[in-house]
Amino acid sequence: MGGWLAFGDFLTPRGSTSDGAISLQASMAGFTPREIVVSAGQEVSLEFWTQDSSIHLERGVHTLNSEDLGLAVELPGADAVASSRISVTFTAPTEAGTYEVFCDTCCGGRANPTMRGTVRVEA
Repeated sequence: MGGWLAFGDFLTPRGSTSDGAISLQASMAGFTPREIVVSAGQEVSLEFWTQDSSIHLERGVHTLNSEDLGLAVELPGADAVASSRISVTFTAPTEAGTYEVFCDTCCGGRANPTMRGTVRVEA
């Protein structure tokens, strides 16, 4: 079990979790990955997580926002023992295109180029 705890992230394909959700990390350096590609009309499941401590975050949270995608999610900062993780589900637009997501609480918020990412919707 200790090996799984230490190396579990390496055993899961990059960008996805064991349950098929897309892993999206928020950190002071921005979002990882910076772009998520989904199909038009697809139900999208994200595992939104951070290792940043709440004392280093404005209001103690990272956020995931997008007017176009209907997202306004707060992710509490991590504690000393474990990362903070929440599940986020939304339906991708039916129109192909690139949609901005951003964190509006850290490092200058939306104006900071590192705290932005995109959801690319393909037909």
